[in-house]
Amino acid sequence: MDETILQEVFDIVVIGAGPGGSAAARVAAQKGLKVLLLDQKRRIGLPVQCGELVSQWIYPYLHPGSRSIVQPIDSLILHFPDGILYPMKSPGFMLDRSIFDQEMVLKALQAGARLLLGIKAIGRTPDGIKVRWRSKEGIVRSKVVIGADGVNSTVRGWSTHPILKSLSALQYEIYLPEPQSHGEIFFHPDYEGGYAWFFPKGKVANVGIGVIHPKTSLLKDLLHSFLGQLRGLKKFKQIEILFKTGGSIPCEPHPLPAFENILLVGDAAGHCHPVTGAGILNAIQGGEIAGRIAAEAVLRQDLEYLNHYEREWEEGLGNSLLYGVAKRERLEKNWNRSGMDFQELIRNCWTGFKEYHFDRRKGLL
Repeated sequence: MDETILQEVFDIVVIGAGPGGSAAARVAAQKGLKVLLLDQKRRIGLPVQCGELVSQWIYPYLHPGSRSIVQPIDSLILHFPDGILYPMKSPGFMLDRSIFDQEMVLKALQAGARLLLGIKAIGRTPDGIKVRWRSKEGIVRSKVVIGADGVNSTVRGWSTHPILKSLSALQYEIYLPEPQSHGEIFFHPDYEGGYAWFFPKGKVANVGIGVIHPKTSLLKDLLHSFLGQLRGLKKFKQIEILFKTGGSIPCEPHPLPAFENILLVGDAAGHCHPVTGAGILNAIQGGEIAGRIAAEAVLRQDLEYLNHYEREWEEGLGNSLLYGVAKRERLEKNWNRSGMDFQELIRNCWTGFKEYHFDRRKGLL
């Protein structure tokens, strides 16, 4: 690390160089502020911990001529245990997430932000944040801090609500002999609170399962059983695993994404959809709001202005996510209930079905 950084005072320090953090850094830097983007990783975007499927609405955020799009996806096919299939139009893209993250960071740098890798935020000080790089520690001074450091956020740990409810996921990247233009989702009572996925990505596919945390120990066995099911569907003649990844997916938003001089963004703020786990687009949109609000607070010399972030987040994303929270509660409460119609439960709680929206239209949620 360039130790002269420790002699400077930044307007805004963004911790975490994923899509949300990069979006926040870009927007704040475009306002002419002095912005520093930090990440504890030594390489942007690696290791990849993502299903990499995004909706078509990500397109405006792609770098011109982006190499991050591996292939378009035209639809999703939803599978139920009894063999019933539900095809759904769901245009989008399979990304190379590492390239996408790098392109997002590049946009922030082009706007004037600075970047430091291999540096970890480890605490707060009255003037900014305490950081560690290699065996050294120091203070980076900043007026505002934006925490975009993922589901296990250090910055969120400085709040009064440090833990978010989350799902556990395990994913393999598998060699795919034949290309496929659609993704597939599999529901099964064994995948408690979650689902399995098959997302084709050119010559490979992302194959994974997510479940509630108490079932984490079952993930490996469930995934290997699922691979056997895919072989039975003639997806593969034999399974060739190229890469393994896993982690947690937040499934509730943080109740106070703005506190003191800190804003939370993306997974750190729990801005994934509570049922599907989709979070890249929400992270970018939330990051843009956070970057703009943080910049305005600094320019006004009024940190109370940071409270506008929560209001704008609620107007733009909050209602949708809180509705998703209510659906997740219903999903988990009824998953193992005797006599429950499993397909009916999924149709009521999964975003792609029209039944998902019935309660909102009736004003029940």
